Amino acid sequence: MSIKRRALAAAVSLVMVLTVFVPKLADNSYGATITVRTSLPSFTSSIGKQYYYTNDNIFYKCNYGPNLKYLSSRGGYVRGNCTWYAYARASELSGKIIDSRLCRSASMWYSINKNNKIYPYGSTPKVGAIACYSNHVAVVEKIVNGKVYVSESGWRIGSKPSSASDIYFHYGTPWYSKVSGYIYVLDGEYESTEPSYETKDVNYKVKITSKTLNMRTGPGTSYSSKGYITPGTYTVTKECGDWGYLDNGCWISLNYAEVISSSSSSSSSSSSSSSSSSTAGFTSYKVKITAKDLRMRTGPGTSYASKGYVKPGTYTITSEKSGWGKLSTNGYWVKLSYTEKVKETTAASSSKPSTTTTASTSSSTSASTSASKMSVKITASDVNMRTGAGTKYKSKGKVTKGKVYGIKAIKNGWGQLSTNGYWVSLKYAKLSGTTKVKISASDLNMRTGAGIAYKTKGHVKKGSYTLKAIKNGWGQLSSNGYWVSLNYIKLV
Repeated sequence: MSIKRRALAAAVSLVMVLTVFVPKLADNSYGATITVRTSLPSFTSSIGKQYYYTNDNIFYKCNYGPNLKYLSSRGGYVRGNCTWYAYARASELSGKIIDSRLCRSASMWYSINKNNKIYPYGSTPKVGAIACYSNHVAVVEKIVNGKVYVSESGWRIGSKPSSASDIYFHYGTPWYSKVSGYIYVLDGEYESTEPSYETKDVNYKVKITSKTLNMRTGPGTSYSSKGYITPGTYTVTKECGDWGYLDNGCWISLNYAEVISSSSSSSSSSSSSSSSSSTAGFTSYKVKITAKDLRMRTGPGTSYASKGYVKPGTYTITSEKSGWGKLSTNGYWVKLSYTEKVKETTAASSSKPSTTTTASTSSSTSASTSASKMSVKITASDVNMRTGAGTKYKSKGKVTKGKVYGIKAIKNGWGQLSTNGYWVSLKYAKLSGTTKVKISASDLNMRTGAGIAYKTKGHVKKGSYTLKAIKNGWGQLSSNGYWVSLNYIKLV
């Protein structure tokens, strides 16, 4: 054999050896490239604070994640089960908190995702996918020659997690061999059934003095925190309700910011001339204000500086703009949706509403009450009314703490107000009396308390039930005292 042919044969042999013996490190043909996680993030790390040890992680909030609180009911300090970790790791990989509908038992994640079409799913393992087992979830970190490696957490049972005092993290070959399927959180979500939040373009500066004001990825507390903003001056470029989008790429609540735009004087003058021209052809009228926490602002919108709360009473409106009214007493503006227009029978009427007005109001109240299917008392301050059943919908102001409201419908744990059709989260409401509901889900858990942290007492049968209390978005059944999530029931 010639030297040239020998060299060629040697090269071919070397290629064959490399082909046979060099392992394939990871199957990333579908586009996912991640840094493998072989240990838990610390409490103090930025990733830990953002996805793991935060109330944005619903399992951590319910004490299913590592914490420093001793829980006698669980026999010690909770160390973190599989759902807490998978929820956090999937969120970390996605770059945002994953869909909150994956908040129930690990055994239900795959069916919940499939039935609600939240994320793509299938039987083929992919890096970054959530692996779902009969009663466990893990996250696929890498695939070598078809062999799956996952990161997971849970209770020890033999060689696996077993008690609340001995929960641990594991990376490597999955504890469980038979998988029900995979949820592909990195392959993109199905198109949401809810509209994205609406914004309007603005351009003004605000001054922040608070050292504990959260920056968030979206306009609401349901969005992930990006840490506290440094006190200083910032430019607001978009608005969504009471939230502002800053030039640093984050959202903040405008209730804790002071408008100091350099163009405020010209803006103010423009607003003044607009009001003046509006006033020329505007007929003033009186309104009654009963809320104790209705803000006055220097202009017609939440972007204007707050001037404190207006006292309950009767006031004259001298101008209107964008749903706001200007008070004659001090020139400040209030949101008109929180006021009640007073009809006067004569020009000489006093500030008190006339008998006719009272009768009209009484009739209106009676009508709205009859349209209500349940009544709730608001238990928290700053509870938003929204145009739909979720925090992604536009805010339409706030309900009053301690006030009783009629509810005509329930959807995803939100109640629709009988008076104006807006929605409020029932996590911040207490049931007044009892109410009839219909349950159509066949796998809805009953629990000993109002939350997924409480022990399950089996599934409630489909049918009609009476609720005697609501708490934290859960309803208590009159028949047995157990609790069910309001996300899966409707009013009769």
